[in-house]
Amino acid sequence: MSDVLVDSSVVAKWFLPETDTPKAEQLLIDVTLKGNRLVVLDLALVEVANAIWKQHHRGLASAADSRQQLQKLESLTNLYVEPAQRLLQPALEIGLKYDRAIYDALFVALADDLKISSVTADEPLHNAVKLDFPNIILLRDW
Repeated sequence: MSDVLVDSSVVAKWFLPETDTPKAEQLLIDVTLKGNRLVVLDLALVEVANAIWKQHHRGLASAADSRQQLQKLESLTNLYVEPAQRLLQPALEIGLKYDRAIYDALFVALADDLKISSVTADEPLHNAVKLDFPNIILLRDW
């Protein structure tokens, strides 16, 4: 196994109970135990922080719980954060071709750029790009 790119839909599952949370946790363990890195876009951290906030906003988590979750996110030491800015042009082309939001297209652009195993829990995204980007797999297939 080598480094693995994960999108925000996977990272969020490390902190918020969702469908496939056990799979996301297993991926984290698998990659970490092998001494490899988990790669994320800088944007993914913002998206996960927003998901943590949403849990509080919806009354599903206390402010203290939200702070604790964000602290856990910030303390992940095996995350390698890639800047999104350099990927804006290819992401736009991907977004235009596959009718995907730039947020999702940035993940696909990074997966294409790094040529490493890339994992998403976003089934519509996966279905839209899987033929042209076979290194992107669904979390449930990890």
